[in-house]
Amino acid sequence: MSLKTMTALACAATALTACASGGRTGGVDEPIRALMSADVMMFVSFDADGDLTATTAEIDAGLGREFTRADANHDGSLQPIEFQNWSNAVLGGSQLGPYRLDFDRNVDNVITREEFDAEIRARVADYDADENGSLTRSEYIRLIGQARPPRVPNVQMTPRAGGT
Repeated sequence: MSLKTMTALACAATALTACASGGRTGGVDEPIRALMSADVMMFVSFDADGDLTATTAEIDAGLGREFTRADANHDGSLQPIEFQNWSNAVLGGSQLGPYRLDFDRNVDNVITREEFDAEIRARVADYDADENGSLTRSEYIRLIGQARPPRVPNVQMTPRAGGT
């Protein structure tokens, strides 16, 4: 699927969900307002067999393809300009997110394969409402006011020495 096709698909889906009328509040018809993030275009491209579901295997393969695409100089990490170019090509621009610092959590201006995979997998988990490891089209759309909060890893806190 070409970038042009994915962009058109994403725009059409956004327009349809944003303009659809539906829910009633106080007896007055109000439009349904929905959000769709730019990373959805990438996740849609992971659906290799066209069955409208990105499976765990397709997501894994897609991660590898996208990191390879982004790593223009093939040194195993992404410099800021490489990330910017990738973001423009795959996500439709740097103003839409995810942003470079979402990936570069230690802010060393280098995004490793591990950092890239961790951010994409966290985004997959955030979309995966039924937690089955696959992403369906309905999981990409979030009604405004109903967006799920980001998942926080379950981290065990160890007490400090001295009692607190």
